[in-house]
Amino acid sequence: MSPKHRRAKHDEAYRLLFSNAALVEGLLTRTVPGITDLIEPSSLRKVSASFVKTAELKQRHGDTLWRTRLRLPDRHPLFIPLEFQSAPEPRMAYRIHEYVSLVFQEAEAQQDFGADGRPPLVAPFVVYNGHADWNAARDLADWIAPDPPPALDILLGLQMRRRYILADLKRLGPERSRPPPGDWFSVLAWWENARWGRDADRLARLWRTVLESGDLGIIRGFAALRHQLAGSLPAVDAERIAAAPTGRRRTMIRHEETQMAAQIRRIHDDLRREGRREGHREGHQEGRRSLLHQLAIQKFGPAAAAEVSALFDEVTDPDRVDALAGAVIECETAEDFIARARGG
Repeated sequence: MSPKHRRAKHDEAYRLLFSNAALVEGLLTRTVPGITDLIEPSSLRKVSASFVKTAELKQRHGDTLWRTRLRLPDRHPLFIPLEFQSAPEPRMAYRIHEYVSLVFQEAEAQQDFGADGRPPLVAPFVVYNGHADWNAARDLADWIAPDPPPALDILLGLQMRRRYILADLKRLGPERSRPPPGDWFSVLAWWENARWGRDADRLARLWRTVLESGDLGIIRGFAALRHQLAGSLPAVDAERIAAAPTGRRRTMIRHEETQMAAQIRRIHDDLRREGRREGHREGHQEGRRSLLHQLAIQKFGPAAAAEVSALFDEVTDPDRVDALAGAVIECETAEDFIARARGG
């Protein structure tokens, strides 16, 4: 599967998940404490984002747009654009600037205003699940001129300081021993913070929680993430599980949980065994490097593997080789892998 196709499958998973209001409510709760008390619960709905599909913006990872109203006397409208990223994007502040402008234009065309014709509020979010630190400017003026002298900062203040809220799933992490019931955003954060080898049981338990929900949208979204993690597992028949009698459904879900944990462990063990075989056949360190090359070619393609070959050649620590092997499996793109490898 090409990196472009893998990215498309990842975007599909996130679009499915964030088409569910519970994910959006969880995102708001985790990132803007108290905001959900100001939102009319029945007014949160997903709206079309097709108007943002200009020639340049089509290059984005994927976007979703939600609309709600605030619990204020004028019931002011609030739009929540979501951007999904698996690698840092240096131009994100500018892209958000364009996105917000397009939302304003659409609101004006639809006469979707607050009191006295005031424009709607727009709260842009970037949902990020990459391993590298997010190092892109979160403010339009900071993107134009980072760390300006005071006089220039005054002039930059004339620019719209359009900010976005970064929801970094790898930094949010689990807050408690298990995700609260129905908090699917926390389940997603747990999932993205799990490691494919040592956390096989945790991932399997999360998968069981997803299946037990009976929510086909949630199941399909996490099923797409599951496929990226353990692609050799059979596709899950969510409708069949949901329609099964209670006893049969529990048995099917336990089987899914056990099967997923076993497959993740099998992948982990196979990589370690292959590394040992290569090490004996070609010399311990050189054999392990050869294994990393093979894994990268299979996952990212020959061109991408050539780009990371210098990183492999620098590796001398056996534990570091194991970590990079796991990174090849976990990372969605070659860029994400390179960023993670360089980040240690």
